[in-house]
Amino acid sequence: MDKKRRVVEGLKNLLIVALTCSALWLIGDSQVFQVSGMLNRNQHREGVATPGAVQTQRLLPVRMAVMSQSGCCGIQYDGVDLGVAFDRMAPLLNEALSGAQEPRTVTREEWERMLTSAPGMYFDFQGAIPLQVLSGWLSGQSNPNLMGSARHLLLGVQGEQEVVLAYRDEERGEYVACDAQLVNFSHLQSAVAQMQPNGAIFACQATNYHVLAPHTIVNAQTPQPREFAADNPLPAHEEDRLNELLNALAFPLGITTIYETPEGRRARSGNDTLTVSNDGLVTYNSTREEGRYPVTAGEGSDALFAAVDGAANLVHGVLDLWQGDARVYLERVEAQGQDSWRIEFRYALDNIPVQTGQKGYAASVLVDRGYITEFEFWLRTYTGLEQTTLILPQEQAAAALVELGQTGSQLQLYYQDSGDLARAGWTAGG
Repeated sequence: MDKKRRVVEGLKNLLIVALTCSALWLIGDSQVFQVSGMLNRNQHREGVATPGAVQTQRLLPVRMAVMSQSGCCGIQYDGVDLGVAFDRMAPLLNEALSGAQEPRTVTREEWERMLTSAPGMYFDFQGAIPLQVLSGWLSGQSNPNLMGSARHLLLGVQGEQEVVLAYRDEERGEYVACDAQLVNFSHLQSAVAQMQPNGAIFACQATNYHVLAPHTIVNAQTPQPREFAADNPLPAHEEDRLNELLNALAFPLGITTIYETPEGRRARSGNDTLTVSNDGLVTYNSTREEGRYPVTAGEGSDALFAAVDGAANLVHGVLDLWQGDARVYLERVEAQGQDSWRIEFRYALDNIPVQTGQKGYAASVLVDRGYITEFEFWLRTYTGLEQTTLILPQEQAAAALVELGQTGSQLQLYYQDSGDLARAGWTAGG
């Protein structure tokens, strides 16, 4: 009996080996990496939250404000407080996006009234996010009533107790509002009451800030942004991390040829070439019609959502490896033609955007007819330092924007990555 059992177990082991070799051969032969099904790297870490929480983190705004009868709580330039506040308010935003009715145009005056009235909550995502993507990431399905892209959204009240979702349509430059039928007025009131006012106001509420965009949040105190050490995590001759990068980008080590160039290193697998420059720029251009990275639309989603979601999965799967104290957020989606989009992502430090390299973004991805056909990634590691940067008080900075002819802009902080250090300063935003 023991001999028979050993024979059976041996046959099982041979079968497992054969199946494993077959699977590896199929992977190497097809050289296709399914981006849409790729898990965010953080999901593999023990103790890290569910995929839903990963999506919420991906959608974390750079600033937000909560308006209650007691006053306004404006949160920006602080990742911890902002994350806690968004976790509390995201379910209501989800309900508003899911149940939003046909949009209607509203005036800037109506927008400002809802912005400064209680109860209400305001979200600034920094980038112009397609509303189909925003609702899809939060709820798992898009709302056909929501078209266009938005950076600034708010939940407010019209009439006595009619809750509305309002936003600035970035494509048309108009303010619009939709009835948010799934959001209960009393639930909105209860949610905003949880936040303690901190003296923040909107620019449209003070005459000395009227030169700014009305949705600019002005805190009671001048921020003191800390400085960050900046570094390239993949310098020349760093073999272990190069292998980790190739693995994340589905360039199998066994069938990938790596060679040196004056600019850095190149990896070639099949007909595809990946270039890693000495300063941390990773570039890829597909040479075939069907690329290595397909993005497919799931049930209830469309091509745009699949493109952005697939690009985000690939970007986070790479940049999250070594980003350090930074996070990565979606900044821009631009149509390039039929079923083709250029999708850009940016680093943020303490929820302050970072200018990386000459082009500013952390990653740029082109999705064309269901495939990621090219991308650029700036590999950076940011480490918080004890020292802070002394910046102008907000009122003086607003006056400086007037002198520069930037009236109507949003006053905000930006980090400039100089190569080995990232420091923040005021700039004019959207």
